[in-house]
Amino acid sequence: MASGGGGGKGLGGALLDAGTRFVARAAEKVLSDPRGQDAVARAIGLAQRGKRRVEQVQERLMAAAGVPGRQDYQDLAKQLARIKRKARELAGKLEPERRPGAPPGAGDGGGGGEGGAE
Repeated sequence: MASGGGGGKGLGGALLDAGTRFVARAAEKVLSDPRGQDAVARAIGLAQRGKRRVEQVQERLMAAAGVPGRQDYQDLAKQLARIKRKARELAGKLEPERRPGAPPGAGDGGGGGEGGAE
C-alpha cells in the first residue's frame, strides 16, 4: 500500500530535487564566467538601490500620512526602556516606606515624614 508519507518523496519531492539540481548547475556555470559574475554584481547593486529608493518613498509617504517610521519606533522603544528602568529604581526607593510593619521613617532617611527633602 503506497501512502503519501511512507518515506518516499513522491512526485513533488522529486520535482523539487530535480529543479534544485538544475538551478545549482546553472548558477555554477554563470558564476564561473567573469561576464556572469559582472551581471550578478550589477543585478545585486540594482536591487539594493531599488530597495533603498522604495524605503525612501515609503518613509516620505508615511511621514505625509502621519504614521511613524521604523526609526521613530526604535527611538520610542529605547525611551520606554529608560522610563521603565527609572520607574523600577523609584519603586525600589519607595518600597521600604510602604511595607506593613516598617518602623516609622524607615525609607525616608529619618526625616520624620516632612515631605522628603531630597
